[in-house]
Amino acid sequence: GHEGHGGDDGGDHEDHGEDDISFSLLPRPDFGSDHVGHARWMVAKSLWSTLSTISSKDNEQPFGNIRSVVDGMCLMASTGLPVFYLPSPDPSSVDIKSNKKVALSFTESVLAETLGSDGNPCGGKDAEDPTCAKLTLIGHANPITDKAQIERAKEAFKANHPRASWLSKGGAHTGGNYYTLHLLEIMFLQNFGGFTHITPEQYLEWKPDASKLPGEMHCAGEYDSSDGQLQQQQQSVTASASISFSAIVFIMIASFIGSFVGGVFSDKLKQSWYGRRNAGYTEANSAENSLGLKASVV
Repeated sequence: GHEGHGGDDGGDHEDHGEDDISFSLLPRPDFGSDHVGHARWMVAKSLWSTLSTISSKDNEQPFGNIRSVVDGMCLMASTGLPVFYLPSPDPSSVDIKSNKKVALSFTESVLAETLGSDGNPCGGKDAEDPTCAKLTLIGHANPITDKAQIERAKEAFKANHPRASWLSKGGAHTGGNYYTLHLLEIMFLQNFGGFTHITPEQYLEWKPDASKLPGEMHCAGEYDSSDGQLQQQQQSVTASASISFSAIVFIMIASFIGSFVGGVFSDKLKQSWYGRRNAGYTEANSAENSLGLKASVV
């Protein structure tokens, strides 16, 4: 099974609390019909998520693992694609090497922003109540290799997880990787009546609007169209795939036309060549007959 891997997430933990950063706590905004904004807000405000993988050891059984996450240093710098760290011996890391399909689950019931005056989250409702929002992001876990993106992730961990300093210093002494998500599907339950439909494209295209988020703090790394965020990386991968498919279709059509034209041209060439060759044979035969007649006469 997955036994034997617990408790080895960090490297040196003695400097807990170093460089603590305080954030102002704002209640959840009234998103109204902005369901995408609600989903993005949940991810940006969450400090942890349940990471679900397909076990590489237990006959492909599902396995859930609580992991610390960040989505930018603050909501205004979020991309919607959470980042998490996995030490190499962690069972989730082992699973992802065999099968990169994952799901990240979030719940409003653990967000301090949903606490009421009575100290209860979600208006005192149970975490399973449909009005206490739940979100699952489904896709592929992708290791982050770009140095600039890794540095942004480390800064975000430093700001949001000051008591897990190893997350902002390159991870565990065992080695490991920072990961993000190549998003394929979203499941969002925020009210009675079933899941709210949100496409990955809608989710990724949403931008935090400061005018609709009064009091929300600003931070380094706020979205910039020229910054090359993780979000843009996924969109470029999707675009590249689309371009590649179009190129393949174009090549196939061009090959077909080329084969057709080439075949017609080849047939014409063969006919011309055969005609000339036959004409040559006819002339040769006539010459032979002429020589034969002359020889007979002689």
